[in-house]
Amino acid sequence: MQTFRQQVRNNSVALISLVVAVTSLGYNTWRNETTEQHRNIRMAAFQVLGELGDLQEVISYFTYYLPEAGDSLQRGRTRVEGYGDVLRIRDLMNLMPEPGPGAGEALYGLWNEQVNELGAGPESSSARAAEMALSAAVDNTRAAVVEVLASLD
Repeated sequence: MQTFRQQVRNNSVALISLVVAVTSLGYNTWRNETTEQHRNIRMAAFQVLGELGDLQEVISYFTYYLPEAGDSLQRGRTRVEGYGDVLRIRDLMNLMPEPGPGAGEALYGLWNEQVNELGAGPESSSARAAEMALSAAVDNTRAAVVEVLASLD
């Protein structure tokens, strides 16, 4: 009967192969999961960048195009479009690591605070201030998305 040490020595190639196989399987699984997570973050980030562009268009349209006493249906549509953009941005930003969720929440909060001022008309100083604040928030959110993308390895 062989001792344990002799059995290990006789089967050392098989044992080393087993360790290499299990280690490789673990690494491959980890890498696949990381790749899928990064792919999801990238897709969300590119979608957010598109939504940020749409939101900036809504902000600019509200500020520079819609007259103060303009068509209430058009004003309502524009407001609803803006809310839709902001909600999609906030939801997609929650799929990202920090600073994504914080930037999405900040943009959503600022939109809720400033949307009424934004509709005050192009001659209103409060509308201009709201437009500047919201445009700055869009830029900050865009910078957060770029930072998240840059952090992916």
